[in-house]
Amino acid sequence: MNTIWIVPIEPIDARYTAQWYINIPEDLRVLIRADKLPLRVETIDGVQSTGDTTSGAFLNFAFTNAYKASQVMRISELFGSGQVVPGDRFLITDAWNFSITAIKYMSELLNIPVTIHGIWHAGAYDPSDILGMKMSQNWVRDQEKAWANACDYNYFATEFHRSMFCNKLFDCSPSYPRHNKMIRSGQPHSAIIPGLLDLENTPKLDRVMWPHRYNSDKQPEIAEDLAKDFDVLITQNHKFSKDEYYTEMAKSKVIFSCALHENLGISVMEGALTGAIPILPHRCSYVEMYSPEFLYPAIWTSSYDNFLHYRYNLVQMIHDRITNYEKYLPALEKQKELLMKKYLNANIMYKHLLTI
Repeated sequence: MNTIWIVPIEPIDARYTAQWYINIPEDLRVLIRADKLPLRVETIDGVQSTGDTTSGAFLNFAFTNAYKASQVMRISELFGSGQVVPGDRFLITDAWNFSITAIKYMSELLNIPVTIHGIWHAGAYDPSDILGMKMSQNWVRDQEKAWANACDYNYFATEFHRSMFCNKLFDCSPSYPRHNKMIRSGQPHSAIIPGLLDLENTPKLDRVMWPHRYNSDKQPEIAEDLAKDFDVLITQNHKFSKDEYYTEMAKSKVIFSCALHENLGISVMEGALTGAIPILPHRCSYVEMYSPEFLYPAIWTSSYDNFLHYRYNLVQMIHDRITNYEKYLPALEKQKELLMKKYLNANIMYKHLLTI
């Protein structure tokens, strides 16, 4: 019997990684049982630090390396003891991970052919991401290309992200040999859908929620300025538990973003499912994912100076969505259906993982 070895991102309660740690293995086991497949699922844990995330970042830039290094130790033991066998699959839930190098190294030199599946979130190939802004490009682009080449399948939540990745690092035209290895797949968030939909009838406040990390690419200064005109909840100013975060989200009539960098935007999707009206810039993944009713011209928040210039327009739009909230609910229902069907599940990825 072959094994799907899950190499998770460290499960941090404030991030969806804690949900993935539980939900991805369970999703796979349900599918394996349903189709009576000769597969099993195992999670390769790392030694997790109690350190907080780096300010403005998704993880802690120091401790994430310790976590991954301990995973590599465990993976090496599994190869060395014969527990990894030909035909096994590795799912790396964040492909910006040096464990890919170790897996490929051992697979080829020990003659144990496995397949490597990597989920990409962000990286230095994106100039608006924190890695793209802070890391020197000479080495890091080559490193990202090496990991992508080592993976048999690379998964991207949106076509926007897939295209950006390919255009920056590869030729991913249909004639390119690895074209079929770069896959728009959505992400495995389906387990959170029922709980969020249960919150959609929560009584709403005339409130705007800004749900992002407090980082420059999300432009928190714009949200802070809008607080002069609206009740704006900046979530990073609070120590909400995940349940508290969802409850406060469900009380908001509007979920607002002015992000310069967004390859998917899980928090905005969560807000939409709880009944908040999205107000989003016409850029990044939002263009692909959201209907015109929920988008404003990108130039309005392309910089803080531009925001000040177009501030009146944005304020009027937010005021309209709050005042006429019910008017936009039919469009929101259609929007939710699209998000659940195409972006909040990873059926395409699971199909590749489970193919015998």
